Amino acid sequence: MARRSIWKGAISFGMVAIPAKLYSATEDQKISLHQYHKECGTRISMPKLCRQCGKELQTVDIVKGYEVGDSYVPLTEEDFQNLPLKSLKTIEVVEFINPDQVDVRAYDSSYFLAADTGGDKAYSLFLLAMAEANLVAVAKLGYREREHLAVVRPYQGVMMLQTLRYADELRPFDDLKPVERPISNKEMELAVSLVKAMATPQFDPGKYHDEYRQALEKLIEAKIAGEALPVVQEAPAAVSDVADALLTSLKLVEAKR
Repeated sequence: MARRSIWKGAISFGMVAIPAKLYSATEDQKISLHQYHKECGTRISMPKLCRQCGKELQTVDIVKGYEVGDSYVPLTEEDFQNLPLKSLKTIEVVEFINPDQVDVRAYDSSYFLAADTGGDKAYSLFLLAMAEANLVAVAKLGYREREHLAVVRPYQGVMMLQTLRYADELRPFDDLKPVERPISNKEMELAVSLVKAMATPQFDPGKYHDEYRQALEKLIEAKIAGEALPVVQEAPAAVSDVADALLTSLKLVEAKR
């Protein structure tokens, strides 16, 4: 199946314009569940109803709008496309930064950027320049009825665009910090030893799988076959002696290795 772009325009890098297309970098693998009428087993549909006349509406009957008092201002797709924003058709690079300066909470969705017709050389040059300088580009991109802040970075020979949440979308977290408790030298030494013992030289995401999805699949299969359902695993209780739990954990990790 041919890869389908979700946006087409240009990357604006100073006075250089690089024709480019945007592609999704991930895909959702979750199990799709639906709602059913418990009494007769019929799958429930979700009609869009007009509260005024009670009529069930189709997509062609619906318009977007902004509520003003008892009325609304209708907005068409043409209105969205004609907004006076450069970022609707251009990924506008506004500055370059050290990637360590980006708050990890801000990262949202990841996409791949590919050169479009005539943009290969400029694309490659931009890619190599960022890698050589060890910097990433901060850019703005308008699509899906919003202007997104984003970071563009080199990623294994291509450009990756990662949308960012704006600063006012990041929630404070000071109230979540733990109450300070005295920590002994022994506890710290054991904790550091356990962290180092569990460390691996190379992260391999391929060895991890969605165990929740796998368990849900087995549960569904068991229900279909009329078999006994899996036993629920209880959450571990809080430990009373941290040092003893750390020492036991360290021995188990070392034995496993």
